[in-house]
Amino acid sequence: MLISLAIVIALPKPHGIRALIASTILRLIFSVGLQPTLFLLGAFNVCNKIIFLMSFVGNCGTFTRGYKAMIMDVEFLYHLLYLLICALGLFVHEFFYSLLLFDLVYREETLLNVIKSVTRNGRSIILTAVLALILVYLFSIVGYLFFKDDFILEVDKLPNETLLPDRTEPGETMTGEFLYSDVCKAGSSENCSSIIPSDQLIAEEMEEENKEHTCETLLMCIVTVLSHGLRSGGGVGDVLRKPSKEEPLFAARVIYDLLFFFMVIIIVLNLIFGVIIDTFADLRSEKQKKEEILKTTCFICGLERDKFDNKTVTFEEHIKEEHNMWHYLCFIVLVKVKDSTEYTGPESYVAEMIKMTEQRKQKQRIGLLGHPPPVAVNPQQPA
Repeated sequence: MLISLAIVIALPKPHGIRALIASTILRLIFSVGLQPTLFLLGAFNVCNKIIFLMSFVGNCGTFTRGYKAMIMDVEFLYHLLYLLICALGLFVHEFFYSLLLFDLVYREETLLNVIKSVTRNGRSIILTAVLALILVYLFSIVGYLFFKDDFILEVDKLPNETLLPDRTEPGETMTGEFLYSDVCKAGSSENCSSIIPSDQLIAEEMEEENKEHTCETLLMCIVTVLSHGLRSGGGVGDVLRKPSKEEPLFAARVIYDLLFFFMVIIIVLNLIFGVIIDTFADLRSEKQKKEEILKTTCFICGLERDKFDNKTVTFEEHIKEEHNMWHYLCFIVLVKVKDSTEYTGPESYVAEMIKMTEQRKQKQRIGLLGHPPPVAVNPQQPA
């Protein structure tokens, strides 16, 4: 902590402050314990989020636009959910704090594009998934009608801990009767020469107990094909019984396995993955294009870098002095805070344009406008 504090005093930068905060948290964990430290951090996070939410609402004017606009504001709902999770972690259980890790997705544009790659073309993905379900349903019907006996899966049953009543004589329990009912007993009049050994009999019975028929009903066939067929690399044929070539339905079973593999595993699932990958590639190219435009184009006038070749003013001087976007932002702030009775001609025009833009955005948020109408610019007024 002392080293971190010295770094902050000598070089007051964000990295030094983060190191001081991390060392302080570690010191609190070793001094007062993990749970009190977590409670203090949770209380601080709740207070910080309440203050941030109040300032956010005040800056955006959420309450002045009405409750409908407040509910439709996605960013406001996100911060409200963040505050709710913090409160649940503080007053209910600490495990709710693990949900706050998803805030990284909100902050990082790359991770946000990963989510958008699924949601942007969500309709195509859903329709392709419906096609996969239809194929699974049809293959389940065929399996139920013709290959019901092939749906034999190995299962791991839970041990039965139910206590059975004791018998007076050893070997006379229900388990003994079940396991050793066919074993030839010494002293009896049975011929023991052709009896299967007891160990082999027990092993066969245990192996039969670990297998189940999973296609006794059509619903169980659908569940088996959907669960095991989609998760297996070779399709449903990997989990079914291996047929013999002497069986009459051997050729039909081979065709059944191959059709499921090609139609569902190779075509349909790869269609879904292809849509997601193509969408992510499009989002990445759009991001790179935006960054390239910001680097090579003036944000204010739209002139490209090559237009300033062999000119007296370079592109860097143009965007830093003549068309500095932060100067325009300061001008907009000036128009917002200045009294309307003191406006000049250009300031009145800019204030009117800002007001029209805010009204149009407000209507878009509450769903009254699908596309914003073009803004009519009066050529008589100065730009």
